[in-house]
Amino acid sequence: MQSLAGMISQSRAHLAAAGESYIEHWRFATTVGLMAIAAGIACLIHALVPALCTRTASRTIGLLGELFADRKRLPAVEAQSLEARAFVLLIGLATLVAAPLWLLETPMVLRIAYTIMAYALPLALLLTNRELDLPVEEVAA
Repeated sequence: MQSLAGMISQSRAHLAAAGESYIEHWRFATTVGLMAIAAGIACLIHALVPALCTRTASRTIGLLGELFADRKRLPAVEAQSLEARAFVLLIGLATLVAAPLWLLETPMVLRIAYTIMAYALPLALLLTNRELDLPVEEVAA
């Protein structure tokens, strides 16, 4: 197992090689992670309901490709992926609200009611926000 001093040393070397501060690197990696999760969730939703998320995954992966090709595009890519990242965060929050109800001895009617309420906001975003499904060119315009 690596020592703490070794991890700090490797982290500093990695940040220097990337030419980024810790905060800049955290922002980049967090954006990439949330976008990758969003692309995966979009694929799963599209698998269940083919009319939904018809372009979301390919659009998000395209933006990730742009970002890896030029890290300086981070602000533009963040702006173009805001809805997808917000969707991931809403799904995560809904899961944090609903999961304990299913793990504890909560009456079934409350489990179902609170789960529906928790996932209503991400579902509303998915169904009403066209930007989740637009090609990159149309969002940038």
